[in-house]
Amino acid sequence: MTARLPIRWRLTLWYGAVLAAVLIIFAGAVDLLMARVLQRRTDHNLEHQVAVIEEQIERMRDAATLREHLASFFRSHPAFEMQVSEAGDRAWLRSERIAEVGLPRPSSPPKAPGEEVYEDVVVAGIGRARMCSKWIETPHASLLVQATMGTDINREHLGELRSVFAATGPVLLLAALGCGYLLASKALAPVERLAAEADQITVSRLDHRLATPNPDDELGRLARTLNGMIARLERSFEKIQRFTADAAHELRTPLAAMRSEAEVTLLADRDPAEYRRTLESMLEEIEHLTQLTDDLLTLCREDAQVRPSFEDTRLDEVVLEALATMAPVADKLGPRLVAEDLTPCVVHGDHDQLHRVAVNLIDNAVKYNAAGGRVEVSLALEDGQARLTVADDGIGIPSEHLPKLFKRFYRVDAARPRRFTSTGLGLPICRSIVQSHGGSIEIRSEPGEGTRVVVSLAARPAHLGNG
Repeated sequence: MTARLPIRWRLTLWYGAVLAAVLIIFAGAVDLLMARVLQRRTDHNLEHQVAVIEEQIERMRDAATLREHLASFFRSHPAFEMQVSEAGDRAWLRSERIAEVGLPRPSSPPKAPGEEVYEDVVVAGIGRARMCSKWIETPHASLLVQATMGTDINREHLGELRSVFAATGPVLLLAALGCGYLLASKALAPVERLAAEADQITVSRLDHRLATPNPDDELGRLARTLNGMIARLERSFEKIQRFTADAAHELRTPLAAMRSEAEVTLLADRDPAEYRRTLESMLEEIEHLTQLTDDLLTLCREDAQVRPSFEDTRLDEVVLEALATMAPVADKLGPRLVAEDLTPCVVHGDHDQLHRVAVNLIDNAVKYNAAGGRVEVSLALEDGQARLTVADDGIGIPSEHLPKLFKRFYRVDAARPRRFTSTGLGLPICRSIVQSHGGSIEIRSEPGEGTRVVVSLAARPAHLGNG
């Protein structure tokens, strides 16, 4: 139920509950302490009275004179009821108010001379009282001296104390709740300011950051965390905007080319051969658009972290399938495609995605190589890592371009043959797929000497008998 309340009310209620428990425990402790203090004071008074009686008994040698002195003593202390008994049975002397009924025998009589026993008793005609009993040995007889003092006054004092607690406790609790609410409001005021500032940050204002007056306290750490999240969102939106702009540009270029060719072709009547050349050119652009669309969809799925269906996959068979796919392209363009030492191994991954990686790497090596060149594909298994290597002896890549090759839509077209078009998404897709499989991809290249791409994936040996 309290979970539906605002935090400040929940803090106030918890504070009130804890304070109420503390007040109750404190009041109980004070009440118990007060009761014990009053009882000890009563016991001290009774001990003193018994000691005085004992002193007079020891001073008096004559029984009649002792009786007279004790009777006078009893009358001068009306707050106490006292009794002296011989052997604890026959009353020898009593106070006037208990002359008829006397005092009750102690429930646990003293076991030795000089021992004092205290207990709570009820005296007929007097009420509840505290009683002290002491056994005294005299030359005349064994005497049991008893003295009592009413406890009504103690109960009155405790009642007054409890009345004070009952009257002031709720007032103090309400005052504390009010102060707790104010403190909670003050403590949460910075949170409200953070919420108000965060509410002002929109897609168009991701460059704004939350204020951090005290970066070392809890709210400062929260503000830093939120600022870090906003910074990551800003970078993500920038990437999305760049990606969208680049994709729009890449899509617009072939569309503009097809529209221009169609418009030029339709300006005048032409023979069927020219129409055919126009359609073939438009078909090439359509193929480029199809490849670009497929690449964009692949990257979108990777960005959305759509996990493919991973299973045990023979990587050597995937590479053989990729070689078979690219063989016609190599035959057409001229480079010689060579497979060397394809070690049978198993990786845990998605067959189609791994096939795409192999095809993309072989496709780049074939296209950016000269006729009569050589493309070597190998697969080795070392220390639990499968290393797929695609190497060519083509024109190579300048060193300043190597750090940028995995950026989306980046192409090294200035120094490359213009026999075909590229989307600039092949290598970014390869890296995204390899990373999703927990692997790595590395490119080494020297201008004029060729390029070498190595993909590393966790793998284990394949049992050929089981496929």
